[in-house]
Amino acid sequence: MRGLSALISGLYLIAVTSKKKSGWLPSPLASFTAFIYLFLYAPIVVLIIFSFNRSRFASVWRGFTWEWYAQAWKDVSLISSLRMSLMVAFLTTIVSVAIGTAAAIALARYRIKLRQAAETLIMLPVIIPEIVIGFATAALFGLAGVAFGLTTIIAAHVAFSISYVVFLVRARLVSLSSSFEEAAMDLGATRWQTFVHVTLPLILPAIISAALLVFTLSLDDYVITSFVAGPGATTLPMKIYSMIKTGVTPEINAISSVLLVTTILLVFVSERLTAGRLSRRAIGVAAVALLALVGFSLGGSGRKQLNIYIWSDYLPEEVIAEFEHRFDAKVNVEFFDSDEALLSKLQAGGASYDIVVPSNSIVTILREQGLIQPINLNLIPNFENLDPQFVGLPYDPENQYSIPYMWGTSGIAYRKDKVAGPIDSWAAMWDPRYKDHIAMLNDVRETFGAALKWMGKSLNSADPDEIAEAARLLMRQRSLVLAYDSDTFEDLLLNGEAWIVQGFSGDIARVMSEDPNIGYVIPKEGCTIFVDNLCIPVNAGHVELAHEFINFVLEAKTAAAIANGTGFPSPNLAAREFIRPDLLANEAAYPPKEAIGRCEFIKELGEAISIYDRYWTEIKSE
Repeated sequence: MRGLSALISGLYLIAVTSKKKSGWLPSPLASFTAFIYLFLYAPIVVLIIFSFNRSRFASVWRGFTWEWYAQAWKDVSLISSLRMSLMVAFLTTIVSVAIGTAAAIALARYRIKLRQAAETLIMLPVIIPEIVIGFATAALFGLAGVAFGLTTIIAAHVAFSISYVVFLVRARLVSLSSSFEEAAMDLGATRWQTFVHVTLPLILPAIISAALLVFTLSLDDYVITSFVAGPGATTLPMKIYSMIKTGVTPEINAISSVLLVTTILLVFVSERLTAGRLSRRAIGVAAVALLALVGFSLGGSGRKQLNIYIWSDYLPEEVIAEFEHRFDAKVNVEFFDSDEALLSKLQAGGASYDIVVPSNSIVTILREQGLIQPINLNLIPNFENLDPQFVGLPYDPENQYSIPYMWGTSGIAYRKDKVAGPIDSWAAMWDPRYKDHIAMLNDVRETFGAALKWMGKSLNSADPDEIAEAARLLMRQRSLVLAYDSDTFEDLLLNGEAWIVQGFSGDIARVMSEDPNIGYVIPKEGCTIFVDNLCIPVNAGHVELAHEFINFVLEAKTAAAIANGTGFPSPNLAAREFIRPDLLANEAAYPPKEAIGRCEFIKELGEAISIYDRYWTEIKSE
């Protein structure tokens, strides 16, 4: 969104530099400028085009359709996150404009002490990296004991938005003579009357322009928001970014396109106001766009709340609706994109979730750091529905802190129409015949795990010599690899750029239904197996309802609905009879038991992980 202003300015520059006396002819400067902006903003055009793609995958065009816009309109979680974004942006704009305008007037019209220091402080939020601001803000709120949520997001957004208001309004004030204000006060007007009747009308275009800019910046922000968001406060950028595990769907393209068009209108109006070209039509366009967006921000519920922190697209809407109906509760779902994000949010201490869904690799860390509490299995009679092979796993032998939710493996997916014969070993990932058509996960433990398993070693090896040998194998493989990608590896496979990839079974299971030429195998040497778990944070505010939810999720029909809706395999044995036959028959989702026996869970390695990280940095820098 921040680039939209530059886009509009750039198009204007192209028009100006292209105009010749003899007509409209492209000058070298105009051509170069057009190329730069085409390069920068082609992804926006592609996003809009593929929002009309009948296929769920961006790499394959299946024809034109409006279906995804209709589904986005009906998607409760998407609309809910959009409403939250609009509410945050609207409230941020009001507060930022009020404070920023006052600050701009003080700096432009009054001699104040420490002016230079004040100007420097106002400029800092623009200069400091967003990730630093986000982390510092989260630490401050955590230290003060302020619960993360809507209030903390607005406070953080106001902190970085005030600077933009000050810049625009102050620039307008500096260009205006103070003689009008002085004349008004000489004629007996008070300072307030002078401001209302003289100063405000003169700076109103800059104030409106600043308001529209702040609105778009707040609407777009992800980095800072991700640090200070809490239960029930998931914004649209957070929802979109959390799609990493399961892929961005066409519904996201559709709602992003709607938001993009609206934002372009607002930025266009802001540009006209900044340039002094105020018109009723411009104000009317902005007013209509804002009123339409504000309408989406209304809503709420007085029912008891259950706050869930989970991977995106990992809990179907119909399951949420059924739980809300049965237990007369409101479920607030917030999404994360990595276990590290979940861990850092819980460590910050400001967020109060009732259910979190960590992978097995960090359950032990959460338990040791006192971030999750014991689960009362007496309140979960449906625990008996779980498959015995997923009960009492090494990271929580007595299931005292975690209940298996979904699971999967990270093996080898390949195109049957491209590779020479069946794939059954990690050796294929080092086959020079597939040079520039191999994709590995962008994850140090997963990539080293593949090399270690091919060596016949444990993927949890802490032996420096074994790690060094695995690093040499990966270094030798580097020239063969097309990409290290944990986000869109299935698209690379689907569009034929990659012929053989290391990938997560659930994602591969979905693309296998799209293209029968794609296969999946757990190598004969073995691979990683993961289990995502239901846990209750130590500071959960609705512990009883959390237990009700866990028991509800373990019902056979509910577990089947989750598996059918997500494409990931369920550890619920009783649910098997209700799961789609095609999913049960898919070996990527439900591999043979003997294949599962060759898999290992990723374990924490303590100080040995620094050795992995050092070699991984060398490999990626080659």
